[in-house]
Parts: sequence; structure tokens; C-alpha cells
Amino acid sequence: MKSSSIPILQIALRTERDVVHARQKAREVAAELKLDNQDQIRMATATSEMARNAFRYARAGKVSFAVNLVAPQRFEIVITDAGPGIPNLEEIFAGRYKSETGLGMGIIGTRRLMDEFEVSTSSAGTTVCMAKNLPAPAAGDSPRSVDEMKRKMQLPLLDDPYSEIERQNQELLKTLQELRTRHEELELLNRELEDTNRGVVALYAELDERADYLRRASELKTKFLSNVSHEFRTPLNSIVSLSRLLMDRIDGDLTAEQLKQIRYIESSARDLQEMVNDLLDLAKVEAGKIRIRSKRFEVHELFSALKGMLKPLLADNGSVELVFEDACDLSPLHTDEGKVSQILRNLISNALKFTQQGSVTVSARAISDQLVQFSVADTGIGIPPEHHETIFQEFSQIENPLQERHRGTGLGLPLCRNLAILLGGQITLDSEPGCGSTFFFTVPMVYVGEAMIPEGSESVPAPEFNRTPVLYLEDDEKTAHAFELLLRESEFQPILSSSVEQAEKWIDRHRPAVVVADVYVGEERSWDFIERLRQRYPDLPVIATSAYESAREPQAKIDLFLPKPLDRQTLLGELRRLTKNSGTRRLLLVDDNEVSRYIVRELLSQPWLQVEELSNGSSALEWLAERLPDAMILDLLMPDLSGFDVLRRLRSEARTAQLPVLVYTSKPLTEAEKKQLAEWGARVVRKEDVSSRLSSKPFLDWLTDAGLAPQAPALEQHV
Repeated sequence: MKSSSIPILQIALRTERDVVHARQKAREVAAELKLDNQDQIRMATATSEMARNAFRYARAGKVSFAVNLVAPQRFEIVITDAGPGIPNLEEIFAGRYKSETGLGMGIIGTRRLMDEFEVSTSSAGTTVCMAKNLPAPAAGDSPRSVDEMKRKMQLPLLDDPYSEIERQNQELLKTLQELRTRHEELELLNRELEDTNRGVVALYAELDERADYLRRASELKTKFLSNVSHEFRTPLNSIVSLSRLLMDRIDGDLTAEQLKQIRYIESSARDLQEMVNDLLDLAKVEAGKIRIRSKRFEVHELFSALKGMLKPLLADNGSVELVFEDACDLSPLHTDEGKVSQILRNLISNALKFTQQGSVTVSARAISDQLVQFSVADTGIGIPPEHHETIFQEFSQIENPLQERHRGTGLGLPLCRNLAILLGGQITLDSEPGCGSTFFFTVPMVYVGEAMIPEGSESVPAPEFNRTPVLYLEDDEKTAHAFELLLRESEFQPILSSSVEQAEKWIDRHRPAVVVADVYVGEERSWDFIERLRQRYPDLPVIATSAYESAREPQAKIDLFLPKPLDRQTLLGELRRLTKNSGTRRLLLVDDNEVSRYIVRELLSQPWLQVEELSNGSSALEWLAERLPDAMILDLLMPDLSGFDVLRRLRSEARTAQLPVLVYTSKPLTEAEKKQLAEWGARVVRKEDVSSRLSSKPFLDWLTDAGLAPQAPALEQHV
């Protein structure tokens, strides 16, 4: 007991009645200290358990009660004895000790009931110190209230031991009732949790369905924009051309009013044409069909070209000056010059439209070793901060007086932002009303797709996935271009090299499937190059070609000599023979969902694949009865015959028993269904996995495993 504790009562444990007495007093003191009924029972039970141990297994036991008023206030109980001590105390606390008498189990249980519990034991005796924190205020603010409680505790007990046992039984019954109530509450809570879980699962399913719907809507929107844009361009070009014919007076003079009307027609058609072009570009960006053509160019040369291009816009507004700051000190860029020019052209034209007087300043600066920042600053009307993001949304425009004179489509800035992201950059804005605007376009100096191409071989592309690379060594540009046309729309990718040095640099990084080399390259012959190639790759097919039959050397280690000019069918036949490729593969796609078919068709847009589409299982079986594809992609859920029915029919006929089949489905499969599909030799690809990543890899991996994809040699990296 601590020095700050105030003693209340001490009871000697000489008989069983004293143990009961200690239990009763523990409850009374706890009640006086304003502990709740549960804590009163806990204090009485803990005291009874420890006092009984001291009485049974030791001698000269006693129980002391005290109150500690130092924060935190505590009700303290100390039980001491002069027995032989408690052996294996550490094992008891660890729960490993087993005893027929029950020794130690009560100690563990008692410790759980108290806020503080400590046991010290030796051969001279054992001391158990327990404490329970009191609610504030509990025993009062002064020792005087404790003294009153001490006098009250000295009064003799009115109840006999049997009354205490009856009270214990009532407490046990009450505790059991509370446990039963809590058990019922727990069961109710579990049922509520199950209902909530079912609701969450349903919500996730609905969210997945909504996400799939949005993905389909996005695909359809892109397809719609692309188709509509293409369809609009032809009549718009016709309108513009006819307007120019009329204004040039090819068929006679026009009145002043007619000329004015024709100019309005041409202007409107050009505005619509610009919007159609923006729509088409947006559709291409969203569909991932924009091709980046990166090359090396100087910024100051780009500025010079832009200045000439935008000069006509200044004719309508002589009070605005267009200034291009000097960029001669800036390092050359290696990215898509056309896309950079398109972004800057759009930003500058917007600045000129909405600047009534002052200037539009275009500048560029390097902000790091990898980044360059273009800025287009104007002294125009400015844009409120709350609309800085609005202007980058499609078809969004800010109302202002100049808008009536320069009505746009609201597509230019969204397209600029998308193109900037495509180049690995971003567009930001700094503007306030009446203070002008500055658009910042930040872009990497080297386009990331080109960053790994070594100097000196930047014009030679890397191999494309699932196209067989054929390296063609030819120094004549026209002949090389003709070779490229021969392999267009085939499964072979032409890799054009204009010198032996360039060809060897490319081969240091990649391995071609076939090498086609002109005998004469510049002022030297290519036999030494072919000899080195043979030493390095003895099994690599090599074709020599020349316009002169006499150029062939009998001792040269080549697989074939082809005279120029090359014939397409002969060349393709020999390439397929040497690479063991058999040309175009026919793939049957069966799915009742048009969007799913569209996605698969776009992902499998390969020159060596011919995709046939059908919308139901019955049509598929009729088609298969007349012809046999190389492989088949099959949906499981279709309105007439399910994919399971179609597969069952295929595997039951010897003609289609071994046909490679890929199941492309959104249906959750049971273990039995998975087992059945595996027995039929069908691979499964889930639609949501493909639509979330928009990757052709699962399909191409399947075709490769089935031995149907062009077998491009593995790429090799040489140090």
C-alpha cells in the first residue's frame, strides 16, 4: 500500500466466515466510493477469490482496504499471508500452468477484473496488491469524508454468510441475463452487418455495371465523333471549293451583295471545318490513335514558321502586336513538331482573338535539363479564376462582349491539353480579369517514346509487337521506299537502313528475322557485312539482292539471291518460307454485343489477322459448317445458343475438336464451369480485365501460345 493511501479497514482471515466478510466489505466500500454495480461485483469477486486463496493455501492471511486520493483516485485492496509462496508464478501468468486444485486460474481471472494487479511471493509469504480507478469525484475532496466512511465500515455486518451466498446467486443470475441480452444484441448486429454486406456487394455490382456502361458510352462517343467528323469533311471541303470558284468568278461576275453572301458561306464552312477537325483530333486522342512522329527541330525555326502562319490574323486587328522572343540559345527539341506547333498555334490565335489592343508575346525557356516551357502572354480581357478549369472542358465558353465577334466551338483548349498530355507535358494558366492571360505549355525536350533510341539510329524504328522485323540494307532512298510498300499490310515490318554502320548499330540492340541486303551499298559491297552477320548469327536467314546477276558471289554464305526489281508475291513467299510464317490468320469473333466486338476488332488490328464477326451462336455454327478459321473468340452469354452449347458442338466433331478457342466473357464462372472449359481446352479472358486496361496482350499471348502469331525472334540486348 502506497504512502499516499488512506487505510479504511483490515480483516484477518481466520475462518471461512472471514472470507465472506471480506467480500461483503469490498462491495460496501465500492458502493460508498460511487462505483457502479458492475464494478462493485468485480471488486467483491476479486477480493473473495484472493482471500480464499490466502485462507486455503497459507496462514495468517489478512485483507486491507484503502483509498488513494492522489489523481488518479483508486480503491486499493491488499491481501497478505505468511504461507510458503506461490510456485511457478510466471507460468501462471502466461496461462501455461495446470493444477488439479485450480491454483492460478483465479489469479488470471482476477487480474482481468482490476485496473492494477501485482503479486509478489517468496517462501516467507505472498502479497497481492489490487486497485480500481474511481470515477471523479468519488471519495470526496478531503480525508474527512474518508474518515466517515471508515467509521461506517467498522460497524458489524447485519447479513449472515447464507445471505451473501444468496446475493452472489442473484448477481450471477443478473450477469447471465445481461450476457443473454448482449448475445441477442450481437446476433441482431450480425444480421444487420450481413444485410449491409449484401447491400455493399450489390452496390459494387451496380458501380461495376455503371463503369462498364460509361466505358461503352465513351467508346461509342469516340466512334460517333470519328465517323461524323469523317463524313462531314467531304461536303465541307466541297462547299469551300465551290465558294472559292464563285469568288474567283470562274462562271462570271458577282454582284457586291452576292460576293458578300459567298464570303459568309465560305467563312461559316471554314469555321465548321475547324470544329470538325478538332472533333476528329479529340476522337483520335481519346481512342489512343494519335501517332507521335518525333524528330529533331529548332525552336527558333518553329517560331519563324508560326509568325508567317499567323500573320493573316493580325490584318483584322492592327492595334495588337505579335512578338516572338528570341529562342536561338535554346537547345533543339526531339518531339512531335506538328503537335507542338498545333498547340502553340491554338493558344496564339485565342490570344489574338481576345486581345483588343496591346501585344501577344510568345517565348520559350528551359526550366531544367529535360523540360522546356513555352508561354503565350497577352494583354487581353483576362479570365476569372473560377473559370480557369472551365475553359479546358469540351464545348465550354466564357460569356464576354468579344464572344459575339469571335464565336468558337470550345474544343481548342481541351484538344491542346490532351495533346500536351500525349507529349508528356501539361498546360497551365495564370490570368485575372482585365490583366491579361498567360498560358504555359511545358513539354519534355525529348519525347519519352524516343528517349532510348541511340544517336545515329534515330530514323530506324524498334520492332513492333507481333510483326516480324525484316532488316533491309539499301542506300537508295527510292528503292528503300519501294521495298517498304511491298511489305505494307503484311505480317512483316520493314526496318530500313541506309548504311552498314546504321544496320550494325540496329542489330546491336535487336535481332531481325531476316536480313535483305543490297550487294552494293555506297562505294562498297556488303559481303563483308554479311560475313560478320553469319559469324554472329549462323542461323539468321540472309537474302542478297541486286540489279546485276553478276554481282552474286557463289562462295557467299546467303540463303537466297533475288534480282531487282523485287516482286511482292515472290518476296512475301520467300520471307514466309524462311521464317516459317504462313501469312494472314483468319479469326472468328462471336459476340452479340456490338461494343465488345468493336473493342476486340480495334485491339486486334494487325496486318496478319483477318477478323470475321458474327452476333450469335447459330450463325457461328452455320459459318463453321462451310469454312474453318484458324482460331475463335467466343462469348458465353448470347440470346440463342450459349457459348457452352457452341463449344459442346465444336468439341463433338472431329473437324473442330482441336480448334483454338478463347472464351471472352463477363459471366462469373462457377468452379464446375471453369473445369468444363478447361477440359474443352478453352482459355478464358474476362471482358472487364480487357476494358479496364484496353490491352491486346491477352489475345496476342493466346494466339502466340496456339502457334498462330508471327514468330518474331526474341530481342537481344548487347553490352
